[in-house]
Amino acid sequence: IALIVTNVFEHATKTINYNFCENIGDGRGFTCGSVGFTTGTGDLYTLVTEYQKRVGETGFGKYLPELNRLASSTSCSVPKGDVSQLGGFPDVWKKESCQVAFRKAQDDVSDFIYFLPAMELAAQVGVRSVLGRSIFY
Repeated sequence: IALIVTNVFEHATKTINYNFCENIGDGRGFTCGSVGFTTGTGDLYTLVTEYQKRVGETGFGKYLPELNRLASSTSCSVPKGDVSQLGGFPDVWKKESCQVAFRKAQDDVSDFIYFLPAMELAAQVGVRSVLGRSIFY
C-alpha cells in the first residue's frame, strides 16, 4: 500500500509509473521512475549504476560521469538541478523502462534506500498499522 500511496502523490495514479522522467522544476534535475529518483540527489545515480552492474552496458553509460558529478558534489557552485549535460536522458530512461530488469532494479533500489529503512524506523517507534507504516515511507 505504501508504494501505491507514493505513486498517487508522485504521478496522480495508483499505477506504478516506471517510465516517467521529466524536469519538474523543483531544483533537483530530472525526476524519474517509480518513486521519483532524481539526478540532483544521488538516488538516480545509485539506481543506474546498480542496473548496469546487473545487465552490463546500457543507454545510461554515457550519462554516468555527469550523474556522478551531480550526485557527489557538495559545492554550492554545482547546481543540483542542472540538466544541461543530460540531453536525451528522458528518452533513454523511457526506453530502458521497457526492460523488466530495469523495473526490478527500480523496485530493489527504492526498497533498499527508502522502504526498508522506513519500515525499520516505524518498528523502532512501535508503529505497526499499514497506514502508519505507509506514512513513514
